[in-house]
Amino acid sequence: MTVMNAFMDDFGKVTVHISRNFFGGKTDSFHLTNEQGDSWECVVRSVEERQDAIIYELTVPSDMGFGIRYYIYESHGRRCEIQYRYIVQKPQFDRLFSYEGKDLGAIYHPTYTTFALWAPTAVQVMVRIRHDRKTNILSMRRSKEGVWRAKWAGDLKRATYVYLVTRNGETVESLDPYGLSSNANSMESAVIDMTALRAIQDKPVTPLLKSAADAVIYEVNVRDLTSSRVDEGHRYHGTYTAFIEQGTQLNGRATGFDYLCRLGVTHIQLQPVVDFATVDENHPEWNYNWGYDAAQFIALEGSYSSSPNDPYARMLEMRKLVTALHSQGLRVTLDLEYNHVYDIAASALEKTVPYYYFRFNESGGLSNGSFCGNDVNSLKPMMRSLLLYAVRFLMTAYCVDGFRFDLMGILDVDTMNEIRREVQKIRKDAIVYGEGWDMPTALADEKKAKIFNQHLMPEIGHFNDTFRDVLKGSTSDYQKNARGYLTGNLGMAHEACGAMTGNTLGSPYFMRFDNPTQSINAIETHDNATAWDKMRSCCSEEPREVRKKRQKMMIAAMMFAQGVPFIHAGMEFCGTKQDNSNSYNAGDAINGMNWERMIFNYDVVEYTRAAIRTRMTHPAFRLTTGEDVKKYVRLNVLEGGILQYDILYPDEKRGTRGIRVLMNPSMQSWTYRYEDDYRVIFDENGGAHTEAGKEIHLEACSVIAAELI
Repeated sequence: MTVMNAFMDDFGKVTVHISRNFFGGKTDSFHLTNEQGDSWECVVRSVEERQDAIIYELTVPSDMGFGIRYYIYESHGRRCEIQYRYIVQKPQFDRLFSYEGKDLGAIYHPTYTTFALWAPTAVQVMVRIRHDRKTNILSMRRSKEGVWRAKWAGDLKRATYVYLVTRNGETVESLDPYGLSSNANSMESAVIDMTALRAIQDKPVTPLLKSAADAVIYEVNVRDLTSSRVDEGHRYHGTYTAFIEQGTQLNGRATGFDYLCRLGVTHIQLQPVVDFATVDENHPEWNYNWGYDAAQFIALEGSYSSSPNDPYARMLEMRKLVTALHSQGLRVTLDLEYNHVYDIAASALEKTVPYYYFRFNESGGLSNGSFCGNDVNSLKPMMRSLLLYAVRFLMTAYCVDGFRFDLMGILDVDTMNEIRREVQKIRKDAIVYGEGWDMPTALADEKKAKIFNQHLMPEIGHFNDTFRDVLKGSTSDYQKNARGYLTGNLGMAHEACGAMTGNTLGSPYFMRFDNPTQSINAIETHDNATAWDKMRSCCSEEPREVRKKRQKMMIAAMMFAQGVPFIHAGMEFCGTKQDNSNSYNAGDAINGMNWERMIFNYDVVEYTRAAIRTRMTHPAFRLTTGEDVKKYVRLNVLEGGILQYDILYPDEKRGTRGIRVLMNPSMQSWTYRYEDDYRVIFDENGGAHTEAGKEIHLEACSVIAAELI
């Protein structure tokens, strides 16, 4: 530490640290001055002796202004500038400086551009503009609520810029927290003329989604879809442009974009496309990352762009990607990493207003519920405002249809509900969902956007880890050998009954959600081992063909359960990561779509398509409320651990009275005779039968669905 540091920690309170190496850390008095020549004698409120320093709490005038420098003098003549610290976390700071204007960032006009940065603790801000190979620096003036403003006369359509912010005794160079795009590796923010982007016409998918239960979500990474070089027809690889190239194939089977369009899903969830930190955008082949290492909250990732140093290229290519998927009837959701940043010191948030945007614990350290070194403080008005601005911009600029939030439990309930309301104002059938895990962040339990507070967020979905672990078996590395119901633990049949309702039924079942639309039913996601890799451990004694049947059963369970089915890319062809359970930086060979494996397991792909088609054909699988589940669903565990799942929901269009699903993870086949007539709509191979009868044959390791005539 330096000899002396002083921090403004509250209105009327300054904390001073004096090193033991300087007069033993002891001093007799303190005085406060400012750059205008005013001075005050300080009252020492308390003294705390530590091994390396002595800490003094001082009482100072509570009406000290912002935007000017203040200094502390101690009795030996040492002086230091006061740094604004925990004062920015106080409610009074929010009352003074929360800004509700809509003009933050760089707003382009053909004849001028305005710049506005919220930085209440700064004493000086300048904006450095690079345009037409020239560099100009503009001084910005401070206005109300701590917003600094400047205006440049002229056309800055292709300009880049950074802010030079003087605060807490130093001047730092910062991106714009509200920057719409940036050049390669986020060196500078970009002034953006939105005209070209808006010229790319979009036709939203119609008709409107009636319910989130009508969605089938498919998670895929932009780079992964086209990183493989084995298929034919790709001119590009691993980019926004490559993602929507048509006509690619391997051995006559569609790959890439065409493959997605033929799978039958309704939503493509893109792993993070908002700017992340650890892939060199000029040389993406050097390294790999999923993208959960957030660098910015609005600007897109440049490593997926055909021209990473052109701030417009990534924006135009992303909009084309979304509109191309829309033209094929596929909606798009974005995976957002808004719970932490990769490097807090490098973040524009910390650079512009230190100590404000992030959450602190009671001891004054950064909250680390994300286990990434920092947690975003969504309770702060300007943090919440930035998140709302970001999702509004992403919705309107790129025409997306919803969002998935990583570690949503770090964020607060009110913020998530506001985000949901904002996006549904723009697109009525937009869906919002995320990871509602109970993270150890410094936030009161009742405020966390976690599963156990689902009743406070009735229109937001949560990944249902109960569904996953009951049907597949525990996901954690140290329980790789643990079986779930569909991987052979027949003793979990009772728990599986609850899971098939999206855990919306109470006693005797485990209830997690009020409504099935809140349950995102995934067997695997990008995290952890794939289902196929797990079965190599928990079902190691079984031959490959049996494990393949179990893979099919898990896919059928996702499609026939109440809730929102979620497929991780590659699960439909028994995808493997070669036992890598955390492949976030493992490279293309591990993470890329393995089209040869798709060919090898094409029967599972066809089975998946049939299961999706069956779900979308029969509304009984897509109940929307907990009351409907209670009214129509009946569950039984039959001899041998067979699960019988009845949905007594009449379908007037088909003239049927309901659906019976039988799930058999055992190695024994069964035949059932009934008084009523049933017609099989989905057999062990995914086929539908035309004839009806009173008998259903259930093969070992299979799922059968039949409609009650």
